[in-house]
Amino acid sequence: MSELIERPSEVQINAWTGETAPRDKLPSKTSWAQQERLSGRIQWLAPAVPADERDWRHPDLGWGLVLPDDDSVGAAAKAAGEDAPEPIQKLLRSRPNSPVLRYRGDLQQRYLRRYYPNRAPQDLSVQAPRPGLGEGRVPQYLLIYATPEEIPWPVQYALNMSTFVGRLDLGRRPGETQALENYVTALVSDWEGQTCAPAKPVVWSTDHGSNDITRLMGQAIAENVWKKFQQDPDFKDGVRLDGANATGAALAAALAERTPGLVVTTSHGMTGPLDNKAGLLAHLGDLVDAQFKPLGASQLAAWNPCGAIWYAHACCAAGSDEESRYKGLMPDTSPIGTLLNGVAAAAGATIAPLPRALLGLERPLRAFVGHVEPTFDWTLRDPANKQVVTHVLQAALYERLFQQDRRTPIGYALQDVYKEAGTFYGAWQDAVKGINSNIPGMRDWALYRQLAAMDRQTLVIIGDPTVCLPLLQV
Repeated sequence: MSELIERPSEVQINAWTGETAPRDKLPSKTSWAQQERLSGRIQWLAPAVPADERDWRHPDLGWGLVLPDDDSVGAAAKAAGEDAPEPIQKLLRSRPNSPVLRYRGDLQQRYLRRYYPNRAPQDLSVQAPRPGLGEGRVPQYLLIYATPEEIPWPVQYALNMSTFVGRLDLGRRPGETQALENYVTALVSDWEGQTCAPAKPVVWSTDHGSNDITRLMGQAIAENVWKKFQQDPDFKDGVRLDGANATGAALAAALAERTPGLVVTTSHGMTGPLDNKAGLLAHLGDLVDAQFKPLGASQLAAWNPCGAIWYAHACCAAGSDEESRYKGLMPDTSPIGTLLNGVAAAAGATIAPLPRALLGLERPLRAFVGHVEPTFDWTLRDPANKQVVTHVLQAALYERLFQQDRRTPIGYALQDVYKEAGTFYGAWQDAVKGINSNIPGMRDWALYRQLAAMDRQTLVIIGDPTVCLPLLQV
């Protein structure tokens, strides 16, 4: 059928005003028309195609740096990040036009302040940010450069809900200048000359019996992710270590032999001894292997990460806070309450030693993804139908991270995990309404949904959120 039709000069509708039937000339343009031909070329009239969220360099998305505010520094210097150490300024120079935003305690978790050299600063909402690089915008990708004491973890949790955010604090302590330089040099060059193998993932999970959470974590996360890799011939060279084989020595050997692009581990995280602050800080969040031995950076000395990404599902794998988010939800004198309060009191707000060490190596890790808080076995399954509720996380570590058309930033890959946190928070509010309406069972549902939301929101990226694994060679 021909696409050309007879075009009338006027149109009329079947309505009557009492005096006439309205008639109009047929318009040559409409608000919804996609295109028109002008002077032999096509002009699109529809809205512009949105930027691909994986393209962090796009000006409507962008990358930015978040630093602590300092009233002793001038506005122009703040806008340029001149108070940051030289490696961070090097990173800024490698990413022209990237904004520097500032955290201030008096703004809490709601705003970041953006300074300009020639105009007054703006306090920009992080709850409903307008993404991009221009004035009044907050980049979609953000790197916090600060310790969790300088910029608290809850700020990162809040940013997780609306942006793709990571954290780095190398160089904030004495003697770490080289570690920071190592990471920034690798980041700026995109790990040039350092080759990890994205087709050789290593999946490691402990199992301490049917009554221990490690079995459920291994099944709900590690085993399900491994099945995805096994069903894909591109990942035939991956390795799975579980049960009695999930020792620290076996993991160290597999990492050194294969130099994997992705490492996925599930286990307990070390949170003791509570009566020895130095000992706790030295091993905080270390993976606890099949023989109940903690696995830290010293046992991995033979491995050069060369730009790998590590997902560790273990208590405090990413660090700890000065007060647990779960405080008040569990009785302070209960076993869980006592442990969480003890870790907070002894360790405070800090990044765990394993990710800090791996990101500061000469051939460093790209990013470490883990929890600042524990995971509850209850929140890994739906209480009603008993199905595991980790499918979004599984998709992040396989479908979203390994896309064929272009490389995928880790911040982008994890975004649906944080969207799920928002869904659980919304369901928690509904359950609270149910409690107020005396609906049976709503107190349990409210607690479950709150814990599930917090579990997902407190998953954090240590490292830059823009990092991507190399494309698979298919």
